[in-house]
Amino acid sequence: MPIRGQMCVRRVFGTLFTVFDKPLKELLFKEQTSETDGHKYLTEALELIKPERNTLFVSFKELTNWDQELAIDVTNNYYRFYPYLCRSVSTLINDEKHKSNEDLDDLTLNVIKNKDFYVGFYDFADRTKLRELRATKISSLVKIVGQVVRTHSVHPELISGTFECFDCGTEVANVEQQFKYTLPTICRNTVCSNRSKFRLLLHKSRFVDFQKVRIQELQADLPRGCIPRSLDIVIRGGDRVECVQPGDRADFVGCLIVVPDVAQLIAGSGGLVRTETGAGGDGGLRGLKALGVREMSHKMAFLASSCILEGNEVPVQLEDRNADTNSGAKDFSMFKEEEIIRIEKMTKDKNLYENITKSLFPSIFGNEDIKRGVVLQLFGGIPKTTIEGTHLRGDINVCIVGDPSTAKSQFLKIIADFAPIRAIYTSGKASTAAGLTAAVVRDEDGGFVIEAGALMLADQGICCIDEFDKMDIRDQIAIHEAMEQQTISITKAGVKATLNARTSILAAANPIGGTYDRSKSLRNNLSFSLPIMSRFDLFFILLDECNETTDYAIAERIIDMHSGNMDNNSDDVVYSLDDLKNYIRFARQFKPKMTLESEKYLVETYKQLRLSGCDNGGGFKSGKQSWRITVRQLESLIRLSEAMARMNCSDFVETKHIKEASRLLNKSILKIDEPDVNLVDTEDTHEDEEMEDMSKEPDSQKDMTDTTMPSTLKISYDVYKSITNMFVIRLQREELKIEEGNSDGMKRSELIEWYLNECQDIETEADLVHKKLVCDRVVDKLINTDHILIALQTPEPIGTETEKESTPDPILVVHPDYVSEDL
Repeated sequence: MPIRGQMCVRRVFGTLFTVFDKPLKELLFKEQTSETDGHKYLTEALELIKPERNTLFVSFKELTNWDQELAIDVTNNYYRFYPYLCRSVSTLINDEKHKSNEDLDDLTLNVIKNKDFYVGFYDFADRTKLRELRATKISSLVKIVGQVVRTHSVHPELISGTFECFDCGTEVANVEQQFKYTLPTICRNTVCSNRSKFRLLLHKSRFVDFQKVRIQELQADLPRGCIPRSLDIVIRGGDRVECVQPGDRADFVGCLIVVPDVAQLIAGSGGLVRTETGAGGDGGLRGLKALGVREMSHKMAFLASSCILEGNEVPVQLEDRNADTNSGAKDFSMFKEEEIIRIEKMTKDKNLYENITKSLFPSIFGNEDIKRGVVLQLFGGIPKTTIEGTHLRGDINVCIVGDPSTAKSQFLKIIADFAPIRAIYTSGKASTAAGLTAAVVRDEDGGFVIEAGALMLADQGICCIDEFDKMDIRDQIAIHEAMEQQTISITKAGVKATLNARTSILAAANPIGGTYDRSKSLRNNLSFSLPIMSRFDLFFILLDECNETTDYAIAERIIDMHSGNMDNNSDDVVYSLDDLKNYIRFARQFKPKMTLESEKYLVETYKQLRLSGCDNGGGFKSGKQSWRITVRQLESLIRLSEAMARMNCSDFVETKHIKEASRLLNKSILKIDEPDVNLVDTEDTHEDEEMEDMSKEPDSQKDMTDTTMPSTLKISYDVYKSITNMFVIRLQREELKIEEGNSDGMKRSELIEWYLNECQDIETEADLVHKKLVCDRVVDKLINTDHILIALQTPEPIGTETEKESTPDPILVVHPDYVSEDL
């Protein structure tokens, strides 16, 4: 070893752990013991005597602050120094035990002598992408980020073997193994010349737990048009294996190494051919040198010393130890002080609900209820387990159905890029059942392993599925279990397993035929099966309707986006995306519970949902549609209410939370389809028929009578709602003038005359008569049936009662309890 390397090793071996004797400013653990005077690394090192622990985790930032030159040497020559770092832990423990004059028993001495200790670093600043890994990074300390797609089972790995010679029986100890089975070069007996016949002595050899994990490049780091690259992660040590699961996004700190490519050595691929034994062949592998092909029998892998899950700052093992000491308590240690201050300000915001939706979807105009439903999906409900062991999901599933070009995919893209928890974006047509759930594939070693699909990768996150209606029926059936039980059961190739798929599903779909037909029910507009539909908590319908005001606002917003001028929308963005992510992580720590009052109100709300608009069977009538309210909708109410309580950082579900959840459920499911409005009652129709029979007028006058008094008069629900909104707005403005003393109110005839003047599609006298008749009938319906308007009778002189009954013209006002959802 060069002199410079020897000096660095000595400094590492003798100086590295002097940092343990200095009280550090930034202590990771708040608990301090008087026995060690609060020296955290010394305390942690002495705890490694326990059989379940063997890795000491050191903050690289603190090491850099202590000795920057030493940190640079460790970074550049990490693979060379790593054995000495691990050996120094054993030396430190042994020395400290002797300094304390403790009488060590034989068992403890044997543990310190034979146990393998490891060192893991965290708080490493520089992060390297998988595409940036080159040969220059080999053996140096780096940190990479990726998503786990495959985990192998834990195997024992031979690290130091003791062999026995077949010829003379001499033992050859401490033969180091380098990624493959390595025999001694020659027998140590000077008389014996054996070079190949050795037997491994298992009871004298040293093994270590070994696990291989495959990670894949993150979607955010993937260039367009490129296939995501993958890398094998090698994890050693009893307390470091099984630290990640498929779907986890994690940072791995370690070094890049070169290992033999077993698959190519076995299969003879990569330009290698196998020669036959016997004459002219030695039974080995050789490259096609005549064609200029080099032997590619090695590949790059990554030897990880520590693993830090996304959103955390410490390794998984330190998180588990903190969780054991603080089980059931909220853990806010992941937030910095300035982040806590901003979160506290957000909790005091009275318009928090609206400000979050504005800040999260600044580029989408309107669709406020959809935004609110997706925001509640980010917070989620509380998962529960019954006494019988049945799992009740807390994740909220949302489906957005609508016409083309109504920003359905935009919702999914925003959530997939923003979600503070893991999020996976996929398309229904381009995904198979195995791609959505899980697949059993054959490993390079010949065994079978489970490769995670989209739902497994989105475990404890959100899975955004676009073009949900384009999925095959078989693929839709495959996710039934994942949407309700949140598990995936596999029985393939001798592998029987039940995997976790605790994910929320945000789906976007087009109706049958491309556009939503309001004359049909929701069931007839979708190509979904009823079991799939019942598993969605919220259904939102997006219609491409012609509205001058809305179209103008949308066009203005799109033009601002394309021109790069979004200053007009800067007022809508109240919170930054980082603040929203921190707030969602903070709020998800709460687990609100139902109070007695909220339970009673929830039961009453569910009863009203069942009874309101029943059609002889508990279904909600909406034109030709009858959507049946079941217990699943009750569970949806509970999840939505818990999400509302979480958003407000409340420990209890209050009545106001249930009211908002009920309103969203009504808006999304119950009021999807509306029938045409009939403006002629049955009694009026009979009166009109009698008048026609008694009429003896000329044909011209009879034609006019038929035009003004038809037997049936229907308008679409949209037209009825538009006329209603115009009447309400006009009367509300008139009421403001009444309060100021500038008006005596608006009469019925004045309101109808104002509406006819506002209409621009009146061209003939027949159109005018028809419009006036429609206005009369709408006003009657608003007063007598819907009770939206109130007719105030004005006092008249004595003797005019007969005239008043024949030609009523009262003053109209809006009902004080009326609240329009569309205004």
